[in-house]
Amino acid sequence: MEKYYEINAPAVISEPMEDEVVVINLDNGCYYNLNKSAAQVWNFLDQGCSLNQIASHAAKSYPGETECIGSDFQVFAQRLTDEQLVREIEGHNVGKINANGFDGQSYEKPDFDKFSDMQEMLLLDPIHEVSEEGWPHQKKSND
Repeated sequence: MEKYYEINAPAVISEPMEDEVVVINLDNGCYYNLNKSAAQVWNFLDQGCSLNQIASHAAKSYPGETECIGSDFQVFAQRLTDEQLVREIEGHNVGKINANGFDGQSYEKPDFDKFSDMQEMLLLDPIHEVSEEGWPHQKKSND
C-alpha cells in the first residue's frame, strides 16, 4: 500500500543546510537536524512522492541495501509522524522522483537528532500570538 505524507505546515518549517536539513516544530519549540539520507527523504516527501517511490529510488542507488531500505524508511516516516513533523494523507500527490537525490556512495540510515535547548525561546516568539494579518497584530481572544 502506498503511503503519502505531507509536511505539517504551518507548524513545521525547514531549511536545507549543505547535506542536511534543519526542521523546526513551532508548536513544541523543538528543532531537528536530519542527516543526509533523511534530508533526501524529507525533500522527496515534500515533493509529493510516496514512501514506496522514495524507497525504490534509493534501492537503485544502493543495490546492496535493498532489504533494509524499506523498513528503515518506514521507521523514519513513523518517527517523523510521532514528532508531528509530517502527517499521513489519503490518496496521492503524484510526486515524481527526479534524477537527483541519493548519491549511491554509501547507504546511511535516515535519522535525525532532536534538540529542545531553544524550546522556551521559540515558544516565546511573538509570531505565535499573531492574527492572520501577521505581526504585530495580536490574536483577539474568544473570551
